[in-house]
Amino acid sequence: MTSLQATLITAAIAFGIVGAVAAFDYQVDPMCYYHCDRVDISKKTANFYYQAAQKVLAYPDTQLVILGSSRGQTTSPVWIEKITGLKSLNLSLGAAEMTSKIAFLNLALEKTRLRKVLWYADYFELIPEDADIKIKTTPALQTYLETEREEINPMTRVFGKMNNLLELIDHNTLEASFYTLTKNSVENHLDQGVGSGIDFEKCQKPDFKGDRTPLQLEKEAGQTYDSYSRKVLKPPQSSKAWGLFLKKIGELEQKNIQVTVVIPPYNPVFAHRLEGEFSDLYAKHRRWVQNLVNLKYSNLKVLNYFDGIPQDDSSPRFWNDGVHFTCKGVINMLSGKL
Repeated sequence: MTSLQATLITAAIAFGIVGAVAAFDYQVDPMCYYHCDRVDISKKTANFYYQAAQKVLAYPDTQLVILGSSRGQTTSPVWIEKITGLKSLNLSLGAAEMTSKIAFLNLALEKTRLRKVLWYADYFELIPEDADIKIKTTPALQTYLETEREEINPMTRVFGKMNNLLELIDHNTLEASFYTLTKNSVENHLDQGVGSGIDFEKCQKPDFKGDRTPLQLEKEAGQTYDSYSRKVLKPPQSSKAWGLFLKKIGELEQKNIQVTVVIPPYNPVFAHRLEGEFSDLYAKHRRWVQNLVNLKYSNLKVLNYFDGIPQDDSSPRFWNDGVHFTCKGVINMLSGKL
């Protein structure tokens, strides 16, 4: 056998393995990228974005939805429901940016009795590059974006199809396929969304200490600072994404749906470092905050906590890391404001 023949045989085997993996992942479709054209409450999937959409269908009497990234995940929808009297659902998910939030909002507008939106505003939500792969490749969620992604990037459909192909051979998809088959099904707890299990009464107590030690908080705050300052926050915000946000606020205004936009702070140590080491980026944050504060709609309220949570002492009582506040932080920001 010549070296050329050996090379060709090796290449053929490699392509065969790749093809087999792709066919296997396509058939199992653990992330609902290929066979899920609509949101089906009975569908078993490992896709957290799809699971959140299923919760919307599970609670058609929902009147208030919470839209946020991972920073909204320490908000108890049960507590929000208690203080507002409105049936509440927390649809916050890690890395959720503008189009992710709007997809869930559009779904809620169609499937629920929506009266109020609690929107946790993130600087990075206006950075299209930060969009999670799951919002880019899940057909059932793309349905609820209509032309909105194209308003930000006209090549979205092309990129989405490329992502679909690449995901077929991604090792994470393969692992999810085996997990799905091994577990026979992937459980989706149809509760009121993330934060449903938070003991908010414990969070309200004066002696609440949080889940971190001061040393753990210092370490995790440093890690999030490195990640956010050097990656997540670095790309420029999109003016088209801002325009899309204004468009949706205007639509909600016309529907007489109340919107409360919360501008949360960063951990004081994180904010101080950002201002000192990335002054231009910090100044951009300030302009973004001012643009939100300046919005004038009759049904819009903006709660600006960019300069800090009331009574914040920078301890684990209020912070899990550099950007994620605790349930006590949520209560101090929102009590009496909704």
